[in-house]
Amino acid sequence: MKSAHTEHRSRFIHVLPSLALASLVLSGCATGMTASTETPQSSQTAVIEPESAEPAIPATPLDGQSFYQLLLAEIATNRGEFGTATELYSHLDNRTDDPQVARRASALSQLINDYSRMQTHAQHWVELEPEVPEAWQGLAVSSLANGDFVTGERALDAWLKLDAQAPVETALIGTGQLTPQRQIELAAVYQRLQSQYPRSAALPYGSASLLADAGEFEAAFAQVQRSRQLSDTPGAGLLAYRLHLERNEVEQAHQLIANLAERFPENSQIASAYASFAYSQGMADKTEVLESLFNRFPNEPLIVRTFARESFEAGDYDTAEALFKRLTQSAHADEAHYYLGRINVEYARPDQAANHFLEVQEPPFVISALAELTELWAADNLAELQDLLAQARTEFPQQNALIWRLEAGAMRSRGEPERAIAVLSDGLEQNPRDTALLYDQALIATGTGDYELADRNLSTVLDVDPNNASALNALGYSWADRNLNLAQAKDYIDRALALEPEDPAIMDSKGWVEYRLGNLVLAEEWLRKALAEFDNDEVAAHLAEVLWVQGERDEALRWLRHAFELNATSPTAEGMVERFGVEL
Repeated sequence: MKSAHTEHRSRFIHVLPSLALASLVLSGCATGMTASTETPQSSQTAVIEPESAEPAIPATPLDGQSFYQLLLAEIATNRGEFGTATELYSHLDNRTDDPQVARRASALSQLINDYSRMQTHAQHWVELEPEVPEAWQGLAVSSLANGDFVTGERALDAWLKLDAQAPVETALIGTGQLTPQRQIELAAVYQRLQSQYPRSAALPYGSASLLADAGEFEAAFAQVQRSRQLSDTPGAGLLAYRLHLERNEVEQAHQLIANLAERFPENSQIASAYASFAYSQGMADKTEVLESLFNRFPNEPLIVRTFARESFEAGDYDTAEALFKRLTQSAHADEAHYYLGRINVEYARPDQAANHFLEVQEPPFVISALAELTELWAADNLAELQDLLAQARTEFPQQNALIWRLEAGAMRSRGEPERAIAVLSDGLEQNPRDTALLYDQALIATGTGDYELADRNLSTVLDVDPNNASALNALGYSWADRNLNLAQAKDYIDRALALEPEDPAIMDSKGWVEYRLGNLVLAEEWLRKALAEFDNDEVAAHLAEVLWVQGERDEALRWLRHAFELNATSPTAEGMVERFGVEL
């Protein structure tokens, strides 16, 4: 039981090495009022800071059980067994009235995200040391995380009474799971306190963070502007920048982030945000900006990554390679290896490329790496490739349909369409209604002349997705090309065209079905539109045939020759030559 007499508290924490863990409840926010080197994420991201030296506590004798539990707790903490350490300190706090035990029990509870237990220990801590601001901070953090806004508001108020400039936005560390409605309710708590503490920049900042996360961007912007008027910190500036982007005020965002980068040249968080903006918004001088930021922050992963991507896209593979190599030991290792693989493909180093692709372990880049390996290995390493794809289907079952498509693509690239159809059939056994598998198999079947399979698959796609423009166009064109079901073919192609009016392949289908229906002038019009958008041998041969039938033989021959220039073995052009006995 706890003693009712504080003079008999068993203050014994000094007998073992002090822990930085006890400062966890003093942690700030990554986008808080102070500068940070972390990449901006949510306003509820914790930053662990080292604790200042703890006050000396006079030694008092320990009973054997308490001392034994203390030893076990310290050993568990030093081993990183924080769950066990939390249990032990929790038991100690329940049996003693020592504020340092309560403090450490609170800190460890926060470390394992047990905010319910943290609130119990923080409440005990403030009862023991009501004059300590960090105790109220711990109670605010835990009660707000638990949705207990009444206790949270009381704790925030007590904290601010002790320190009117307290960083109360840090109390939002554990509130990331709140619903938007609850975030708005908590923002109102911060706004009510503003009338009592009008000089606190942290209160409107905290309110702005909550409102921004709840999607209330206008109200959030008003609050962050108020915070910036009181204290124009990097964190508040970054939140204002984010809100400009959310409100689609790109130019204002550009001006603000550039200004922040100039005012706070050593702040890596601002530099990272500026790099992201330069890259994503396609700034005219983005390469120069990114290079400058990299030179100042060569070890900031987001900046390195962004500069690497820009260098790769600009075709500066030497710079990109050097930058991505820096990231192979970072959290961006998968992305780095994927792009290093692609760079080695560009430099015709297939073995090195394959080695990098094999290093990619997780989605989203693992599927892209498998696609690249399929291109590299389809011809000569088919068995190894098939084993790898089979393993990937087991490891990533959610992606198995896509991986079946990759394997079918390998067969197709080897000139083995029947094997590709068989692979896709295996995939369809597991995913019978997958429209991509059905569509791929239909296209290959059309090429082999298996129109029954192609028509069946495309019809199934349209059963699943009636507005699938690709399937509407493919089935409509296939019928038109075979001179079948022309009325329905026209209907399907018209529906596809309504869905994708700028697609030249559908324009070509439209022209072809109108030709089959005998509407030669309309057919010519659509085929000319298609050819203007897509200089393709099939479209050119279609236009040549329509012109030939209309008696425009000279122009028809020009377009037919052009079709053969684009593809010397064009089956569409060869079909016209055979049907009409054309001599080139």
